[in-house]
Amino acid sequence: MNIFHVHTYRCGHAENVPDEAYVKKAIESGVSDIWFTDHAPFPDNPFGSRMDYDALEEYLSTFSLLKQQYHEINIHIGLETEYFPHFDTMGYYKYLRSLPELEMLLLGQHMAQVSDAPTAYSFSESTDFLNENEYKLLGKAIVQGDESGYFDVIAHPDRIFRRCTVWDMDMETVSNEIIQAAIKADIPLELNLSSVESPKNYKRQFWQLVPDNARRIVGFDAHSLHEMESRYVEMAERLNKFEE
Repeated sequence: MNIFHVHTYRCGHAENVPDEAYVKKAIESGVSDIWFTDHAPFPDNPFGSRMDYDALEEYLSTFSLLKQQYHEINIHIGLETEYFPHFDTMGYYKYLRSLPELEMLLLGQHMAQVSDAPTAYSFSESTDFLNENEYKLLGKAIVQGDESGYFDVIAHPDRIFRRCTVWDMDMETVSNEIIQAAIKADIPLELNLSSVESPKNYKRQFWQLVPDNARRIVGFDAHSLHEMESRYVEMAERLNKFEE
């Protein structure tokens, strides 16, 4: 049993507890593996709600030491990050993949690049614009991320529709583009247990489009010890809801 997709205090919106506390709690739960995927920083810290760029080295070294200390569980080191063409051109994702401690990149598209010169991002757009277009921008970025070859898993793909209240054919088209790109790249789609707790973030219509030949993975998206523990206990029930 795996606990996949766990955040740490470094992102600024997770519980302020030592990293070791998650490891101990996972061992108590009897799991074999735990995957840490805190929000990746970017050079010059242009975005909030993630670790500072200067914290990346410490993040990697801390979990490398915990891996040496705890042999009764497999500790994996990853990062959750968006795909932005600007930072791809700069070589940032290539740099991350070159880090020997880093085992995986989780594609979590919370925002998207909307222009090249000057570089701008979707969070700078108006609410009205985002209500209509955010899922299209994020969907396109996810497909680009799939095609880049840098990413191992797509986090909460249905969350891009968080502003949508009525499912329509445009949303279905974007969903199929994401699903087919994931299948082509052989990248799992994450069934996110945090999303399923929030009606606006979980879209059953998306998952009904996912064929049997698409790979899936269950993600806890835990930002606290309580979230990790409660989602572990309730996993079977949550997974049943995905299939309804």
